[in-house]
Amino acid sequence: MIQYNFYIDKNKDNKYNNYIDVKLDHPIICQSDEYLKIKLLDVQYMNNMYNISSYLQNNIIKLVRRPYIYLDTTEMSIFTDIYFDIETYNGTTTLSYDTTNNIQFITGTNYKIHYKDDQIVDGVDEFDNVFAGNSQQELSFNEFENYIIVEKLNTNNTDFLRQVSFGMKKTTASTLTDDVTFRLKVEGSFDNVIYITIPIMTADDELITFTAASALNDIITKFRIDLVNRVNYKYYKFSIDGSLTNTSILLNSFVLNTLKLFSWTAVPYTIGADVTTDLVIPDGFYKSSSYVAKIKELITPYSMNITLDSLTNKVSITHSLVDNIKYPYTDPNGRIVLKLPSHNTRDNIGINNETNTLVVNTPLIGDTNIDLVNYKKVIIATDLDFTNKTHNDLIRGNDDATGVGNILLWIDNDEAPFTCIKYKNYEDSSYRIENKTINNILFTIYNEKSQKLDLDNMLIHFEIQKFRLK
Repeated sequence: MIQYNFYIDKNKDNKYNNYIDVKLDHPIICQSDEYLKIKLLDVQYMNNMYNISSYLQNNIIKLVRRPYIYLDTTEMSIFTDIYFDIETYNGTTTLSYDTTNNIQFITGTNYKIHYKDDQIVDGVDEFDNVFAGNSQQELSFNEFENYIIVEKLNTNNTDFLRQVSFGMKKTTASTLTDDVTFRLKVEGSFDNVIYITIPIMTADDELITFTAASALNDIITKFRIDLVNRVNYKYYKFSIDGSLTNTSILLNSFVLNTLKLFSWTAVPYTIGADVTTDLVIPDGFYKSSSYVAKIKELITPYSMNITLDSLTNKVSITHSLVDNIKYPYTDPNGRIVLKLPSHNTRDNIGINNETNTLVVNTPLIGDTNIDLVNYKKVIIATDLDFTNKTHNDLIRGNDDATGVGNILLWIDNDEAPFTCIKYKNYEDSSYRIENKTINNILFTIYNEKSQKLDLDNMLIHFEIQKFRLK
């Protein structure tokens, strides 16, 4: 056997390349009764390539934002529908009574009204249609005896309650010694059993106060009180919290005069054009905490947040919304689609799908844990023609991935940044090659995702061995 030893410092001729091109001073020629082998003996390099970088195409997250434009469309508000739907003269309204629970039901085509009144009389229509809202309406409505439930009967109605107007009327001439206040309470339910309070957007917007100066038939109305609601409830319940006690002589001196409801459709009235924004993570070495912190910094301006579960190491991304939207309004982040363009990025963040539409206030949980060891192996392949070619089943991590030639070595790279990675051929592995004449040998450096690596340093010792056929 004849041995040709080569000791190569990549920095000398190929510092910024993804290959090492070894040019021989004299060709190695193999006669017909000879054959060659290559043996990689010793490799060392510093692990200084960033795990997040533009080079690895794992530093860009795309946000596709669709603005939602909400317009003031009073004629689409549901109170007019309710008013006509429950009018007794239209021939489609029916009345029924639950005298056990003191509830009168008014059933129309699209809506059913539940009016609770402790003084209910079976067969007597006690309900004044306050959805019209004029000075003559006087519906008993104190916090101890009354409430109104509006039930949607039309299953195709996906509107959600967004604003409420209500008015209270003073029906006695009694002079008040203390202010009397009323606060509207709005609740939503899917089953008419469990009710959830729908918040008022601005504190005390719904507060009505009658003072000592209030006279008989005075009406105070709060117009279009904004609600924090994006839920399509089937039942909406309306009651009041007042300052009068259950024993007050004035309790029934105030009645409900107006209750008008304003809704939004489940889909915005106007949808703007999609806007794509690239969020660029600066190149660097990242651990999970710094990676999540940087993404959080980038997505916060778009009403988004990201957290990391310390037990599963999975991310949770939320398109959060503090619902302070009022007519007219353009929500620039009405819908957000999170796009992870490269396989590398998806592996890093632990989300399998390239395109992910975020549901408002609903976390998108990672499919798997964060993995910031962006490549676990460094591969050295060669253009030499192996007698027994290596079988390479490797994924493509990004657009720069290519086919990989015969692999001489893949070496563990999952070490701390700026540590030296070392390989010694203790197994004495070598590969027979079919080449008969060698003038130069090209080694190409890859990761396990088929992407060539521009390692800026590497020391390599290898042999070409010549054998005579027996």
